Amino acid sequence: MNRFLEIKKIGIGSVFKLSFIVGAAIGLIIGVVFLITGSLVQDIGLQLGTIQFDTEGPLQIGASVLGILIGSLAYGLINSLLGIIGAFIYNAFAAIVGGLVIKIEDVDS
Repeated sequence: MNRFLEIKKIGIGSVFKLSFIVGAAIGLIIGVVFLITGSLVQDIGLQLGTIQFDTEGPLQIGASVLGILIGSLAYGLINSLLGIIGAFIYNAFAAIVGGLVIKIEDVDS
């Protein structure tokens, strides 16, 4: 049995929540990768303004971790704002020309 559903409106709040969580998680992962990469590159003699874990004190490491957290939250906020803009644009055009039509098919196992 095939059914067709139409998405006429996207919830702005749900887009904000999902985009923020996904953006913050991606920002956290990228921040940790950049911190580790910068530390390893500094170990071979290149200076990029990052920390080196074996010579810096706990205050420097704590500041780096705090910077990663603030950066990932900022990345999540920017991502969620872009998601809200996209949802507004979708809702405006869906009201004018109609939403996306999705075909759903029941599959018996």
